[in-house]
Amino acid sequence: MKRLVGNRRKKKSGTENSSLFAKSTSLLSVNGKLRSPYYEPGEQEVRNQAYIPVEIGKPLVVRYLYFFLKLDNANSKHQEIMVSTFVKTEEEKKAAAESINFYDPKMKFNNGSADVVNFGADVYGHELIYYTKSYIGEPIKLTSKIMELDNPEKTISQITSGIERIGDLPFFAEYLPYVAIAKSGLDLLGRLFKILDRDDPIVPGLRLDLFFNRPHVARLQSGRVVCVQGKTDDEIINAGYSLNKKNRLVDENGKEYRETAYFVMQVNSENQPAYEDFEYYQNAAELLSLTNRPDGLGDFIDTAVEGFKTYADITTISDMEDLQDNLDEPDVKKRFKAMFKGLSGDVKSLYRKKYKEILSAYEDV
Repeated sequence: MKRLVGNRRKKKSGTENSSLFAKSTSLLSVNGKLRSPYYEPGEQEVRNQAYIPVEIGKPLVVRYLYFFLKLDNANSKHQEIMVSTFVKTEEEKKAAAESINFYDPKMKFNNGSADVVNFGADVYGHELIYYTKSYIGEPIKLTSKIMELDNPEKTISQITSGIERIGDLPFFAEYLPYVAIAKSGLDLLGRLFKILDRDDPIVPGLRLDLFFNRPHVARLQSGRVVCVQGKTDDEIINAGYSLNKKNRLVDENGKEYRETAYFVMQVNSENQPAYEDFEYYQNAAELLSLTNRPDGLGDFIDTAVEGFKTYADITTISDMEDLQDNLDEPDVKKRFKAMFKGLSGDVKSLYRKKYKEILSAYEDV
């Protein structure tokens, strides 16, 4: 197995390796200068002026910008690499579906390191982590994993090559066993399960929870966030590192940081209609993981996605009804309007008359 980061060295005990895996930091970049994403109550938000601030009722996108990967004891120039992400926006205990953001069966490493600058068309990849067309103040909780896979076969690329219909969004790992059965039978399925039982982490699971306007937690705000494996906040900030315009972590002399793996994310308010089905595909994948159906995957996805759109609209309207008694409060009214903007087209048209009637009962509509 290949272990996380650093120079080639003698294998350490499991306890020592575990302590290294557990240490990580996530820092906010403001015009390249790194700072903690935590704020004191009442502290004014600082951000890069090129970014649009996160607001209730406005679109929100979270995406990857760059990965620096580090393997010690690499025994070849090419490695099979997969980046996957779990995203959750609800206050619930169950885990989210796992989406695959990047997969390259022959990623080129040089002296044990490599980087992902672009999510091009020659490999499977998509930079999207999360998108909503109308943000309502929900927390964004994500876990990013970067894995060096043991299996040299192009198993995932064989599967995903036949999924053009969701090729414009990240591919959910929950779909893979069912696609394998549909396409190639038990032989491919066996190889797939070997891949999914992976245990060679570059970043074994970096967790980041971002909250909107909540004190003493990492704040969700527009800008870039750099997540560094194996380091603490003070180790990065006190060493004078910053984030340059190419999303590289550099010291005061412009030398790139190359000790451990890290990646850079971007948060911004921007309208991206092509991303709008992402959350529904995620919900369909979560449901699929609870079922046992080896056929009809395409029909299942279509039905489930439409079902979750309807379910999301129903729950949103129910939540809007619950807010009616408090619409005299400006923040509640803003959230109410944001929830209406997030409804699907047909449901929005049907509910528009009642929506206007509810708002008309309050001043300054």
